[in-house]
Amino acid sequence: MLLLYLRGGKSDMKKSIAGLTLLFMVLVFVYSEDTNPVLSAMRKNFARGSISTKIQVLQDSAEYPEVNMAPLYGEALNFILNNSKNLASDSAARELTILAVRLIGINGYNNSTTVMWQLFNTYGDEQVQVEILGTLGNIDPDLLVIEELNQWLKLQNERFREGLKVSEPVVAEAVVTLGELGDSSSFSTVFSTGSANYSDDISYKANIALKNLEGSYSQSLIRVIKNSVPSDKILALNLAIEDSEMPIEEKGGLYKMALDIGLVIKVDDSEDEQLIRDLRYGAVRQLTILKWADAADLVIEHFNLVNFEYEHGISPKSTVLEAISCLGAIGTHEAAGRLTLYLEFMNSYMENGQETDLQISLAVISNIGIIGDSIAFDDLLYSGYLEYPVTVKRAAREALNNLKSR
Repeated sequence: MLLLYLRGGKSDMKKSIAGLTLLFMVLVFVYSEDTNPVLSAMRKNFARGSISTKIQVLQDSAEYPEVNMAPLYGEALNFILNNSKNLASDSAARELTILAVRLIGINGYNNSTTVMWQLFNTYGDEQVQVEILGTLGNIDPDLLVIEELNQWLKLQNERFREGLKVSEPVVAEAVVTLGELGDSSSFSTVFSTGSANYSDDISYKANIALKNLEGSYSQSLIRVIKNSVPSDKILALNLAIEDSEMPIEEKGGLYKMALDIGLVIKVDDSEDEQLIRDLRYGAVRQLTILKWADAADLVIEHFNLVNFEYEHGISPKSTVLEAISCLGAIGTHEAAGRLTLYLEFMNSYMENGQETDLQISLAVISNIGIIGDSIAFDDLLYSGYLEYPVTVKRAAREALNNLKSR
C-alpha cells in the first residue's frame, strides 16, 4: 500500500489518506454501534422475547439516553409491520407499536419514517395512526412521505364530502402534522380540509397550519381565489380579512385580485353565481376600508355591473350603496367621473318628472363631495335647480362647497 502511495505522488497520497480516514470513521461507528453491549443485549432480548417482553425491553431502553437506540426502535417497527396481520387484534401489540413510535419521536430518529408511514396505512387503529402522525411532525420525514400524507388527507376530504365516514381525530392530527412539517405543497390540501365543514376544532387547526407552511401566505390565498371552487374563494377572502398580521400591501393586492376574479369568472350553478357575487361584495367592502386607489378601474366595472343587477332584481340596493362608497373612498379622478356621469343620469330623470331613489341620490352626491373633483361642478350646480327632495339639495350644496374649497 505504501508503495502505491509513493508512486501516486503527494496529491494521490492525500486523497488516499482522506479516504482511509473516512472509511475508518465509518467502520468505528458501525463497530461501536453493533458491539455496544447495552444495545446488543437489548436487540437480542427484543428478538427472542414475547410481546410483553418486547414492551419491557423498549421501556428499559429509555434508561440509557447515552446509547443510540435507533436500530432497536427500527427493529421494533419492522417486527410490527411484518406481523401486522397477526397482531391487528392484539392489545399488547398495539401498546408495543405506540411505545416504539413515541420513543422514535422523543429521540428524534428519522430513519424509520417510511416504515412508520407503511405502518400508518397498514394498522387501522385510530390511536396508533394519531401517534404516528404526531411523531412524523416531530422528526424530518422525506418528501415522499409528505406527499403521500397530502394525498391521504385529500382522499379523506373527498370521502367526507361524499358523506362517507372518516376518522376526524386522525384528520385533525394530520392537519397539525402538515403544519409542523411546513412544506408549501400541503397548502391546497390543508386549505380544503379547513373548508370541508368538519368540526370547529379541525377548521381552527387547519387555519393555524396554513400560516406555518413555507411560502407567502397571501400569495397562497390568491392562488386559492384564482383556482378553487367558489366556496373556497370566499373562505380564502375571509381568512385574509381576519388576519391582523397580514401587511396592508398584501391585503390590498389580494382584495383587488378577488374583485377581478369575481368580475370575470363564469359559473353555471345559481348557488355558485351568488357566491361569486358575494366574493365581489366582500372585496369591495375591504377596498373601501383601505381606500385602495389601485383598484379604481375594477371598482368602476363592479359599480356598472351591480347597477345592472340591482335594476334586474338580482342584487339588493345595499350593494349599490357600498359600490358608491367604495368609489368615494378610492377618490380618483376616474371614480369622480363615474359618479358624475351617474349624477347626470339622475338629473335627466328628474328633468323628465321621474323619481330617483333617495338613498342612492344622497350617496352619489355625498361621495362626489368626498372626492372633491371639479369634474362634477356643473352637474352638482344643476341638481340644485331640479325638484330633488330638500335633503338631496342640501347635500348638493355641501358637495359644491367642498369643490370650491379645493
